[in-house]
Amino acid sequence: WLPFATLILLTALQSLDSEQREAAEMDGANFFNRFIYLTIPHLSRAVTVVILIQTIFLLGIYAEILVTTNGGPGYASTNLTFLIYRTARLGYDVGGGAAGGIIAVVLANIVAIFLMRAVGKNLDK
Repeated sequence: WLPFATLILLTALQSLDSEQREAAEMDGANFFNRFIYLTIPHLSRAVTVVILIQTIFLLGIYAEILVTTNGGPGYASTNLTFLIYRTARLGYDVGGGAAGGIIAVVLANIVAIFLMRAVGKNLDK
């Protein structure tokens, strides 16, 4: 998913109007000011979409962790999804796994709602 996120950000960078950059340059803005006041606000929608997609993707990774590292060493490569599996299947705690699943769904919804409001706020501008 990293190439997809890079493609989204590259497309957003390329969609920045060259006339705006040229006008800022003619007004005397240096590279740092153009980056802070022109490029970053232009990328805000794309960054929120990338964060939303990457968060959803992170909550879905399970098989890669199981096959490559089995969550180890220790808990070093464990994410929430694998931790729920480890609790429910390996720890024989189905109730704890179900509670973890509910927490994961609530967490994903909170992130999605927060980011969609941020995107909606940016669309009004």
